[in-house]
Amino acid sequence: MPVVRSGGVDIDYEVVNPGGKGVPVFLITGLGGVRGVWGLQLEDFSRNRPLVLHDHRGTGKSAKPRGAYSVRLMAQDVAAIMDALKMPKAHFVGSSTGGAINQVLCIDHPGRVQTASIVSSWPRSDAFFLRQFTMRKRVLLEMGWEAYTRLSAVTLHSPRYFTDHFGEIEKKENEQIRNAPPAEVMAERIDCIIAHDEWDRLGRIRAPVLVLVARDDVTTPPYYSEQLARLIPGAQLRVFEDGGHFVYIARPKEFNATVLDFIRRNEPPLGAGGGS
Repeated sequence: MPVVRSGGVDIDYEVVNPGGKGVPVFLITGLGGVRGVWGLQLEDFSRNRPLVLHDHRGTGKSAKPRGAYSVRLMAQDVAAIMDALKMPKAHFVGSSTGGAINQVLCIDHPGRVQTASIVSSWPRSDAFFLRQFTMRKRVLLEMGWEAYTRLSAVTLHSPRYFTDHFGEIEKKENEQIRNAPPAEVMAERIDCIIAHDEWDRLGRIRAPVLVLVARDDVTTPPYYSEQLARLIPGAQLRVFEDGGHFVYIARPKEFNATVLDFIRRNEPPLGAGGGS
């Protein structure tokens, strides 16, 4: 897979359907950082356009330095990939931490954003977010990757989905544990999402924005998405009845159709540019 150097850090990425003619789409994952979580989106989102995925700094096949983590740096990594691909604009679909990255892209790199879909995300940390991720970090550092992964899965999936897909979830957990980065690196990534705060800058966003969340998401509860939709001018809000934090995994057909419809409604006129 190709690699781009961004701020001294090697970022591994891939392009699906590079010959596609529409404005490209970036799928940007959450705190785990590994692009493989988008398996249920690959076919639909690459059908008529290039699709770009990457492993965040500190995860997967990308470099894992110490002391090099912030949401704004991770947004710069996405811009660096676009520069390497000579890609002027893209549609961005980001879940959780990916949604935080999308917020920064819209504010700091507005010319690169055709649309932004912000999924299961938050505008800034509050007492609930801080307690949740402070304790997850403590479990990781004191009890290790297995305890962290098994505990996190309980809040990332809806209870029904967790029970109905337990074997599949456990298999993925085992793979995550085997391929986990150093715990200290993930702890720094947790610190950087705790520090994320774009509350006072969200009003600057001018790109079309779709905010999505499941009603039963307990990791980033719907009130965070309501805050985002209220603070971002013209943002649309879509609340799914269920699906947990990983709504794009639990309800892929509905999720894909909703986001792709938003993208199609906000494409530039034919010949106006924006392709790869």
